[in-house]
Amino acid sequence: MWNLLNRRIQLIIVVAVTVLLTSALDAVHDLWLGTTPGPLKWVSLTAMILGTALAGAANASWRWIWRTFPFLGRLLFPDLNGTWTGHLQSTWKKPGSDETLPPIPATITIRQGLFTTNVALKTGESISHSTRVILEAFRNAGRFRIWYTYNNDPQAQYQHRSSPHEGVAFLELDLDAGPGHLTGSYYTARKTTGDLTFSRDAG
Repeated sequence: MWNLLNRRIQLIIVVAVTVLLTSALDAVHDLWLGTTPGPLKWVSLTAMILGTALAGAANASWRWIWRTFPFLGRLLFPDLNGTWTGHLQSTWKKPGSDETLPPIPATITIRQGLFTTNVALKTGESISHSTRVILEAFRNAGRFRIWYTYNNDPQAQYQHRSSPHEGVAFLELDLDAGPGHLTGSYYTARKTTGDLTFSRDAG
């Protein structure tokens, strides 16, 4: 969810936390030396302890909160954690023909927290891991999108025809069309593209 904040707010939070942390460390240093910290240092130390505890508790319990109050999924961002099964359809065509590859079965695993999100895509020949993730929300339209860059690592036995590469992809959830389906597209450094279609596994 951190990625949903604009850069200015992120910067303000980072600066504020840095100032609090510096003052809190000064308070710890004073206590270590047997000196009584000043009021500002005490406030900073208390705020850092409470803030860290609250952030940890929120990160651990947010999924329960989202299940208890479903409107938060539309208000902020849906919980996309879990395994999604589907396929990717490459637009690549065999040289000299209009023949495309058949759909490639694949599984996507999303690990989503309040502060980080990771995406992994696995096919029968390779696995991709996200290197950077950006969340994008179109709340009025009920559409939520994950943009991510990734590294793809084919199994050794397939690297003679499918080399390791980088790419960018997006996955979009339309709450009104169905919260259990993701669609999207991918673009690779090998100048290939394709479409993604996935459904959330039960459980």
